[in-house]
Amino acid sequence: MQANRATTTATAAVLTETAYAKVNLGLKVLVKRTDGFHEIRSILQNVSVADTLHFHPATTFRMSCSDSALSTGQDNLVCRAAALFADAVDQREGGPSYRIHLEKRIPIGAGLGGGSADAAAVLRGLNRLAGQPLDHSQLHRLGAELGSDIPFALVGGTGLVRGRGEILEPLQWVGLPCHYALVYPGLEVSTAWAYGQVESGLTEASAYLTFIDSLRGGRVDGMRLRQVLENDLQALVERANPIVAVVGSQLMAAGAVASSMSGSGSAVYGIFDDRTAAETAAEKLRAAGFRSFCCTAAL
Repeated sequence: MQANRATTTATAAVLTETAYAKVNLGLKVLVKRTDGFHEIRSILQNVSVADTLHFHPATTFRMSCSDSALSTGQDNLVCRAAALFADAVDQREGGPSYRIHLEKRIPIGAGLGGGSADAAAVLRGLNRLAGQPLDHSQLHRLGAELGSDIPFALVGGTGLVRGRGEILEPLQWVGLPCHYALVYPGLEVSTAWAYGQVESGLTEASAYLTFIDSLRGGRVDGMRLRQVLENDLQALVERANPIVAVVGSQLMAAGAVASSMSGSGSAVYGIFDDRTAAETAAEKLRAAGFRSFCCTAAL
């Protein structure tokens, strides 16, 4: 669970943080809670597609981004994370400020956790620059205030999440990680909309839940997992956006041993045993007009 932490680098003038995308290796949506969130179970995996955040000393906080389509206003998770950290360490007045430049590579609104990864990178980076006044549990609490995926994004690697996604159990693979062809169909799906389509009658019984309940010692068998992959949001998203199903079918036709939508979509991944096959599939989908990546697990 050290993927993000291991890629932190710093110099006297600037600090750079890498923010890895995640894929949901299965997603089970259970009951809707009294706080409005759904209870979920999901295995999250960082993959090698990543954003990069650069921290530069500045007189006041500013954010810039390589992608002009992304808002850099106060509603952006990068800005919200910076403000929350400043409040937590009482740096609102007189503390050091930074200009944070975001090099955006993770597709927006794709179910790949890009915004959460960026926010986690801000919390890690600012904490490091401030001399690490907050310990892991304090950062975890701040992350959970901002978003359900951020506690996982703070540590990365592989993990089982419960609750609304903020309860995290680190996992280790049995065997070698797989290769992924990751495809973005070019449409943004609102997480709130997707969960809003979930009917209360979803059954809790599933092979995926049985698999999760059978995990022992934090070890996960990738060969077994890919046989029971399911995402309770996928059929709902495909019904409204048939192109998501088309991408999944094309990945399977290209030789994937399994395929699923990540999170609330719209990104779809195919799992391949062979890197060359994953690269070929990604190239094929790219030639068809989709934004595609060949990537591996970031452990």
